[in-house]
Amino acid sequence: MQNEEMPVALRFLIAALATWRVAFLLVREEGPSGICAALRQSAGAGFYGQILSCVKCTGMWVALPFAMFVGGTWGELLVTWLALAGVVALIDEWTRSPFEWQETKDDELLRTQSDRTDDRAS
Repeated sequence: MQNEEMPVALRFLIAALATWRVAFLLVREEGPSGICAALRQSAGAGFYGQILSCVKCTGMWVALPFAMFVGGTWGELLVTWLALAGVVALIDEWTRSPFEWQETKDDELLRTQSDRTDDRAS
């Protein structure tokens, strides 16, 4: 099946999943033979390092070639690019672990000091 014969909705679905997979791979995984980790390390703390530290940021740029796979006019490509980046952002939010409160030693120290202050006031 050639690209023109494939329905646009199917091309979009394939592109959305591929965009998320590549963005997630680049940002959060070691990759084959550690290549993605090496890429992130070589990017440093500058512009490229910041992009490669965020799935949503990376997804924005990864979505561009996948938007071309979906095809369409220039206006449609722009909307498809943003929609693919939006799918990456949604999947990234859905797959995050829920917030969990973890007390630190500083929290325990503050609570102990607060308890002492309350005892003196009584």
